[in-house]
Amino acid sequence: MAIDAEGMAAISPAEADVVAMPSRSAVGWPGAWFWQVLPATLFLLVFLVGPVVVFFLYSFWSVEGFDLVPAWTLESYRDALSDEIYRTLFAQTMATAAMAAVATTLIAYLFAHAIRFHLRRYQEPLLFLVVVALFSGYLVRIYAWRTILGDEGVINSALLTLGIISEPLSFLLFSRIATTITLVNFLTPLAVLPIYAALQNVRDEEIEAARDLGASAIGAFWRVTLPLAWGGVFAAFALTFIIAAGDYVTPQLVGGTSGAMVGRTIASTFGTAFNWPLGAALSFLTLVFVLVILGVLRLVSGRVVR
Repeated sequence: MAIDAEGMAAISPAEADVVAMPSRSAVGWPGAWFWQVLPATLFLLVFLVGPVVVFFLYSFWSVEGFDLVPAWTLESYRDALSDEIYRTLFAQTMATAAMAAVATTLIAYLFAHAIRFHLRRYQEPLLFLVVVALFSGYLVRIYAWRTILGDEGVINSALLTLGIISEPLSFLLFSRIATTITLVNFLTPLAVLPIYAALQNVRDEEIEAARDLGASAIGAFWRVTLPLAWGGVFAAFALTFIIAAGDYVTPQLVGGTSGAMVGRTIASTFGTAFNWPLGAALSFLTLVFVLVILGVLRLVSGRVVR
């Protein structure tokens, strides 16, 4: 680099070319995005899409003895839809999952709303407790609720001691109520996080403006807070509904006959009966029912909550 007569730094043509040339890190390698997403894409294809495709093909096969035969028939789907037992299981599954998802979303919203707008000083420790709850043992919670809801559990023991009941309430355990309570306890931390993240998009100035314009607290919630956070609320509902509909451990341990769900039947169909085509058909029908329900709710809620 030379200095000209006016004391300004003069750049040679070679140096100008170097300065004008963008660095390789700035422009990136050609097709760099492809190599960045390739590992994740391969992982999803091998461990998610691949097994789903295989079981989807199995749903059209048949079983002869202990062998799977690629018969390419709809017999498994006909059996799943025509049998009264399976139709009842589908109805019970969707009803239980819907109750658990609604209760979970409501509890999670109240908690997330409280720490977002009313307990701001304690946001970090409360969110930390939510994250810790995600890592607590699933089976430990189920057996804890078996202890709480059983004939000799905490609830029945307290009611007997107070003289409110003369014999234990047997309907608390091995029922749809027990299944729903256990699912809500497990799924609530999962629902808190997306709702809290969505509530971060709601600014205090927007709520104050609505109140200044004459809206009540409920009106500001319905017209400002809920529409802005609805994406997170619906995501929490969808997540909990999908997980609850596919669960089979909870109904098996605390559900009993009245709390039975299709997930338990699918597991026994694969493991005990070795009827993989029927189990695959039940799985995909459950998936279809769940997606249809969520699609209808999304369409309806999009028109109501605005």
